[in-house]
Parts: sequence; C-alpha cells; structure tokens
Amino acid sequence: MRKAGQVVVWLVLIATSWTSVSTMAQEGPRSVPPGRVESDPRLAAADEAWRAAWRNNVEVYLRSVAARGAPRDLLAAGWLWPMERDEASIAERGVFSRPQAREWIQAAYENARDDDALVDWTLLDACAMSGATCDRGRLLQRLLSADPGNAEILLTAYQDAIERKDAAAAESYWQAAARGTHYRPRINELGALMASVLRRAPAPALDPTLAAALGEDLGLGRGATASDMADVVVMGLNVAIAMPTLQPIQQRCSARVGHLPAETRVACKHIYTLLGADESTLLGPLVALPRLIEWADTEEERTEARERLRRFAWLYENSLLQYRRPVQARRLPVDHLDRVFRDGELAAMRYQLVREGVVAEPPAGWQPDNPEWRALLTGARAPH
Repeated sequence: MRKAGQVVVWLVLIATSWTSVSTMAQEGPRSVPPGRVESDPRLAAADEAWRAAWRNNVEVYLRSVAARGAPRDLLAAGWLWPMERDEASIAERGVFSRPQAREWIQAAYENARDDDALVDWTLLDACAMSGATCDRGRLLQRLLSADPGNAEILLTAYQDAIERKDAAAAESYWQAAARGTHYRPRINELGALMASVLRRAPAPALDPTLAAALGEDLGLGRGATASDMADVVVMGLNVAIAMPTLQPIQQRCSARVGHLPAETRVACKHIYTLLGADESTLLGPLVALPRLIEWADTEEERTEARERLRRFAWLYENSLLQYRRPVQARRLPVDHLDRVFRDGELAAMRYQLVREGVVAEPPAGWQPDNPEWRALLTGARAPH
C-alpha cells in the first residue's frame, strides 16, 4: 500500500507555500515564521470563522455529490469528507477517521465498474485507510488488465505479495515489473478529480483584507480566492494519501554485500529507467536519475545519464531558490495546480521558472550545488 511517510512535514509546508511539494519534502522540517494571518489576532479569527463556514458548506455539498451514486462521485466525496486542518490529527488518527467516509468508499467499491482504472487505483488506498472491505487482489487484477506493462501497478502488486508473505507471487510481479513498458501513477488524475469537486462547493465571500493576507501567506502574488483554499486542501490530501512509496524498489535495488547481483542490477536499471522518465511528480526522477549514472554500461550511456541529472538538478535547485524568496516576492500562476495535474509536476515547475525569468535549461558548464550530484556529474568520486 502507498503510505504517507511525511504527512506532517508536507502538510505544514503546503499550508505556507505552494512550491513543489516533493521539493519541500526533501528539504525536511524547517522553522516557518508566522504569516500575516497567524500574526494578527483579528485576521486569525476571521480566517477561522471563514474556514468553519466553508467546511460546513463543503460537507453539505459532498452529501449531494455522494447522492449521485456514481463511483467517482462517491470516491471523491469520501476522499474529501474529513476536511481536517490539523495535520497532527491526520497523522495520529488517519485521514479517514469518520464513518461517513468509510460508507461512501465502500459504496464506491461496490458500484465500481471494471473499466475505470482511476477508481480502482484510488480504492487501493481509500479502502485500506477508511476501513472499507475491498478485495485488493481483484482491484489489482483489473488494473493490470486495463494497463498491462505499467510498472507502477506491478510494483504495487509486488509489495502486496511481500506483505502477504507470498514469495512466489512477489517474484513473479517483480520480474514482470522488470519487463514493464512504462511507469504511470494516477496521482494527478486523482488530484484533478478532487479539485473539480471541491472547487464547486459553495463558499462564503472572503473579506478583501483577509484575502490579501492569505494570498501573501500562500505566495500567490494576489489576493486568495475560495478556489485557492480548495486547492490547498486538494494538494495536501493528494500528496499525503496518494504519493507512491518507492521503498520496496530501493530496498531491492540496494547492494547488501558491496554490489548487486547481475540479474538484479539489470532489473533495477530497467525499472529505474521507467521511473526516471515519469515526470508526473518529482519523486521518480529524484530517486532514479542518480542511480542510472551508477548503472550505466557504456561511457556514452553514462554521459547521457549525467546530462539528464544535470538538467533535472537545474530545475530542482532553481525551484528551491524560488521557494526561499521572501513570500511577498513569489508569484504563483492562477492555473498552477491545473498545470501540475494536467502536465505533471516537472512541467509546471519549468513553466513557473520561465515565468519568473529563469531559463528552463542549464547553461553550458553549470554544475549543481548538491555535492553528491556534483560528484556524480564530474566523476570526482566513485558513485555508490
């Protein structure tokens, strides 16, 4: 099952800035100074009152969405239902802590057709986290039939088999992943579904002073809108619940006695190649590209892998610089989240950099500040 290992960190950071979530997660916890809203008791009280009224509206609206009875509507209503603000509470009690969410998720599973891969993919997590009773094997088989060769699904099945202690099935899924043709998570499709639902919920008017302060705190470069507040919730839930874990792959692809067996190395290299090509989130290339330099079989292949990492590092490090700018100087495109969900996180980051006057590709000879990446790119030390 995909797990949210850094729920608290991600949600705290999302609440203060919309810069790439994966980028911020890699930075780890940091001290965030109070924003304008938190620093002003009157603004803080107005913010709390607005959110309470909005949350009530949303819960009424989600009941009407669930009443339509379609699997996607039930799933979206259950996914969004908790409307929690306290990330510590989410981490402690689980996102789906209310019976209503479980009821709708269960209904989504029971009404699901066999031709909607997004519903099946989301149910893998939603059922487990809500306590709904679902047949994971059935969901996985439908997904594998609908999207053969998808290493993301095959690796999920691999991890499931490991947790069931079914070594034969785990090895079969691993070998199938090593022959996979692509790596495609559906995290952005899920985000787009949630956003399309939550943005339609009626929202009370935002006082202009509060909207301006919220916009500053979020680094929008403009006053915040109700849609912006919905998008913050969507991004937080999307990352906290649906970000795939790569721990099983990393464990299998880490040398235990100084080197990987040749067969394992070939399989890992193929899977990481697929992972590195997926730009839906930063996480895949972030994990895969350095290792592909290590596993290159020829100097020509190593040169190509180094250039890919160098271009990625340029995007990554410049995005971090944008995040570290004073919040008043940040400007987020109105369609940022839509761009992430439609085109992928890396594409949205490139667009944002160009919009801020930073070229999308690194100049000749540029090297990253990250010492490990720099060493991999220059050959200053043997990669490990």
